[in-house]
Amino acid sequence: MNSKNSSTRAKLDQDRRQAKHADFFFADFIVSSQMTRKSPVFIIGDSDEQDVVVCKCTSHPARNEYDIKVELKKTTSVRTNKIYTISRDQLLFKIPQTANQEEYKKIMEMLAKALHM
Repeated sequence: MNSKNSSTRAKLDQDRRQAKHADFFFADFIVSSQMTRKSPVFIIGDSDEQDVVVCKCTSHPARNEYDIKVELKKTTSVRTNKIYTISRDQLLFKIPQTANQEEYKKIMEMLAKALHM
Protein backbone atom coordinates (compact mmCIF):
# COMPACT_ATOMS: atom_id res chain seq x y z
CA MET A 1 0.00 0.00 0.00
CA ASN A 2 1.43 3.39 -0.93
CA SER A 3 1.71 6.24 1.57
CA LYS A 4 -1.27 8.16 0.10
CA ASN A 5 -3.58 5.15 0.54
CA SER A 6 -2.17 4.57 4.01
CA SER A 7 -2.75 8.21 4.94
CA THR A 8 -6.31 8.14 3.54
CA ARG A 9 -7.05 4.94 5.45
CA ALA A 10 -5.70 6.44 8.69
CA LYS A 11 -7.87 9.56 8.21
CA LEU A 12 -10.97 7.42 7.62
CA ASP A 13 -10.24 5.34 10.72
CA GLN A 14 -9.85 8.52 12.77
CA ASP A 15 -13.07 10.04 11.35
CA ARG A 16 -14.96 6.83 12.19
CA ARG A 17 -13.66 6.77 15.77
CA GLN A 18 -14.46 10.47 16.25
CA ALA A 19 -17.87 10.42 14.53
CA LYS A 20 -20.19 12.38 16.79
CA HIS A 21 -23.69 13.77 17.15
CA ALA A 22 -24.63 16.15 14.29
CA ASP A 23 -21.94 14.89 11.87
CA PHE A 24 -22.91 13.90 8.35
CA PHE A 25 -21.29 10.84 6.75
CA PHE A 26 -21.80 8.68 3.71
CA ALA A 27 -22.53 5.15 4.90
CA ASP A 28 -23.06 1.69 3.49
CA PHE A 29 -26.56 0.37 4.31
CA ILE A 30 -27.63 -3.23 4.01
CA VAL A 31 -31.03 -2.94 2.34
CA SER A 32 -31.63 -6.64 1.79
CA SER A 33 -29.79 -9.88 2.40
CA GLN A 34 -27.55 -9.34 -0.62
CA MET A 35 -27.68 -5.66 -1.47
CA THR A 36 -26.05 -2.60 0.00
CA ARG A 37 -26.75 1.03 -0.71
CA LYS A 38 -24.61 4.08 -0.10
CA SER A 39 -26.47 6.96 1.48
CA PRO A 40 -25.77 10.07 3.54
CA VAL A 41 -26.59 9.82 7.25
CA PHE A 42 -26.92 12.26 10.14
CA ILE A 43 -25.46 10.96 13.40
CA ILE A 44 -27.81 11.29 16.38
CA GLY A 45 -26.11 8.90 18.82
CA ASP A 46 -22.42 8.23 19.33
CA SER A 47 -22.06 6.74 22.81
CA ASP A 48 -20.95 3.29 21.64
CA GLU A 49 -17.39 2.56 20.48
CA GLN A 50 -18.55 0.16 17.74
CA ASP A 51 -21.88 1.63 16.57
CA VAL A 52 -23.60 4.92 15.88
CA VAL A 53 -27.30 5.76 15.69
CA VAL A 54 -28.21 7.63 12.53
CA CYS A 55 -31.04 9.19 10.60
CA LYS A 56 -31.03 8.29 6.95
CA CYS A 57 -30.80 11.18 4.48
CA THR A 58 -31.89 11.54 0.88
CA SER A 59 -31.43 13.95 -1.99
CA HIS A 60 -35.09 13.45 -2.94
CA PRO A 61 -37.52 16.24 -2.00
CA ALA A 62 -39.16 16.02 1.43
CA ARG A 63 -41.89 13.36 1.53
CA ASN A 64 -43.52 14.30 4.83
CA GLU A 65 -43.16 16.54 7.87
CA TYR A 66 -40.37 14.35 9.27
CA ASP A 67 -38.04 15.11 6.35
CA ILE A 68 -36.02 18.22 7.21
CA LYS A 69 -34.24 20.02 4.40
CA VAL A 70 -30.57 20.93 4.92
CA GLU A 71 -28.16 22.60 2.55
CA LEU A 72 -25.05 20.46 2.21
CA LYS A 73 -23.12 20.17 -1.05
CA LYS A 74 -26.52 19.15 -2.46
CA THR A 75 -29.89 19.92 -0.94
CA THR A 76 -30.56 16.98 1.37
CA SER A 77 -33.48 15.85 3.52
CA VAL A 78 -32.74 14.34 6.93
CA ARG A 79 -35.42 11.67 7.43
CA THR A 80 -35.94 12.01 11.19
CA ASN A 81 -38.36 9.07 11.30
CA LYS A 82 -35.87 6.69 9.61
CA ILE A 83 -33.52 5.75 12.47
CA TYR A 84 -30.90 3.00 12.31
CA THR A 85 -28.01 1.65 14.35
CA ILE A 86 -25.02 0.93 12.14
CA SER A 87 -21.44 -0.12 12.73
CA ARG A 88 -18.84 2.63 12.59
CA ASP A 89 -17.17 0.43 9.94
CA GLN A 90 -20.12 1.22 7.66
CA LEU A 91 -19.20 4.92 7.67
CA LEU A 92 -17.48 5.52 4.32
CA PHE A 93 -16.38 9.13 4.64
CA LYS A 94 -17.25 12.27 6.55
CA ILE A 95 -19.24 14.96 4.76
CA PRO A 96 -17.56 18.27 5.62
CA GLN A 97 -20.73 20.38 5.55
CA THR A 98 -22.95 20.69 8.63
CA ALA A 99 -26.50 21.78 9.36
CA ASN A 100 -26.87 25.42 10.31
CA GLN A 101 -28.36 26.31 13.69
CA GLU A 102 -31.95 26.59 12.42
CA GLU A 103 -31.73 23.33 10.43
CA TYR A 104 -30.25 21.55 13.46
CA LYS A 105 -33.05 22.85 15.71
CA LYS A 106 -35.71 21.58 13.25
CA ILE A 107 -34.01 18.18 13.01
CA MET A 108 -33.99 17.80 16.81
CA GLU A 109 -37.63 18.94 17.13
CA MET A 110 -38.84 16.47 14.50
CA LEU A 111 -36.68 13.68 15.90
CA ALA A 112 -38.33 14.19 19.30
CA LYS A 113 -41.75 14.16 17.62
CA ALA A 114 -40.93 10.99 15.66
CA LEU A 115 -39.88 9.29 18.90
CA HIS A 116 -42.93 10.63 20.80
CA MET A 117 -40.72 12.42 23.32
